[in-house]
Amino acid sequence: MKKQFFILLFLAFAAYGQQERVAIIQTLDDKDSIGISDLNYLTDKLRETAANVLPKQRYGVMTTESIVAFLGSQENARKVCNESSCLAEVGRKVNADYVAQARIGRFNKNLTIKAELYSSKSGVMVGSFTGNSGDISGLLAIIDEKAPILLKKLPGASGTSKTSPFVAGGISGLEKASDYELDERFYLANLSTEPPGAVLSFDGVPAASCPKTPCKAELHEGNVRIMANLEQYEIADTTVSVSHNNQSIVIRLKPNFGVLEIKPVYLEEIGKDRQWILSINDKLYSLGYIKLSPNKYVVRLGHECYENIGFEVGINKGSREIFDMAGYITLKKGGLILSAERSGEPVSEPVFINGKYVGETPFSGAVPLCAKVEVGSNREVINVELKYNDKVKYTYKSNPYEPVFSGESITAYINTQVDVVPAPEVENPIKANFWGAIALDVLGAVTIFAGYREHENMWKASDEYNVGGQTQNYYEDTWRNVEKSKKARNVSYTIGGIFLALGIGLHIWF
Repeated sequence: MKKQFFILLFLAFAAYGQQERVAIIQTLDDKDSIGISDLNYLTDKLRETAANVLPKQRYGVMTTESIVAFLGSQENARKVCNESSCLAEVGRKVNADYVAQARIGRFNKNLTIKAELYSSKSGVMVGSFTGNSGDISGLLAIIDEKAPILLKKLPGASGTSKTSPFVAGGISGLEKASDYELDERFYLANLSTEPPGAVLSFDGVPAASCPKTPCKAELHEGNVRIMANLEQYEIADTTVSVSHNNQSIVIRLKPNFGVLEIKPVYLEEIGKDRQWILSINDKLYSLGYIKLSPNKYVVRLGHECYENIGFEVGINKGSREIFDMAGYITLKKGGLILSAERSGEPVSEPVFINGKYVGETPFSGAVPLCAKVEVGSNREVINVELKYNDKVKYTYKSNPYEPVFSGESITAYINTQVDVVPAPEVENPIKANFWGAIALDVLGAVTIFAGYREHENMWKASDEYNVGGQTQNYYEDTWRNVEKSKKARNVSYTIGGIFLALGIGLHIWF
């Protein structure tokens, strides 16, 4: 009988001393209201509260690593947390006796939080709490207030019990003081990202000494979760092992942008001394190679000498959109009524616009706002201020010592300004044109073949561009190779086609 009593007593002590496992699952955001780092921090806060509130002799709070170990990987952990609608089922998968999770949402423009605690074995909800706030700090205050109340609903967690446990009499478990030892070590780490300038957080908390990369930070020994955030790049989420001082940690970011390319164009060099003004979604940019996050954009181009241009462009990740201004620019114009006088009497003088003869005085016509206007045999530049879509009158005072032009004399003067080169005589034109046609055929075929080689080079560079995990410089250089081969291919095809067409035309004609 005494032997059976001691066996029962031993089993009672074993049952009393057995720890029950509590799993705090990753906090979810149903409306994508806050960032991943904030969700991680809220989860860590719930887990910290559980560790502080629950009696350690009865309950053990599972770490993130132990939960991930049961689920196989971090990716599987996220998938289970996002897809499972039954917390008790998740608790059984991670071998936990109790499981809890919080969810973030929105109501009436406020952030909301709802936390539930379940028994994994029975699937019965132990308890829950809800609350709402205008910001993250308010959600933390709700957790501080209500999470301890929820957790104390677990058996034996409130500090009171209806039945007193059996205890052995006498003095046992004598403890004596020991020397204090700090088991936490820190190391200085050199942190950088490719490209630089990313904002970092360590285990969900930013470091004041490391606002942007490259930088240095003191990190605790062991695994540290680092998140890197840089505009137009995907958020990097990685865990590194810190083991020694001056450890170098490099994080490579994946691009999350497309490119819009706009090159300035000018008609007959008009207005080249003045800049095009480019705005994208009302933000000013410089012309050329522009990186933009995937989105729809409104683009506007303005210039003193040209009509405004506006269009919309859709940018996708890895895309490259090129806008050729040449086909869309139009000069701003104003009306000019130009007369010439000599000694108070009207005379005819030649008129030149941007170096081209356009008539004689009296002259009237639409003239580009930024054009150079010249009058007279000495081609004197006149300072006339033209008005956009309006007319201006101007009288040129001719030099009394210069010759007077009128009618045929102006035509003769203009002819002297043009060099006429007589066409060379060709002996035996039929024979010459036959061999010329053959030469054009051969030249066209060679040029088209060169275009085909550039086409192959373009696809080869395109395949290299689609290789993942490379640096930003690699993607930019590879894309330039794609565009270079594409442009060379198009030019070769165009020129080769022209040569072939000319050769065939000569064959038919002669």
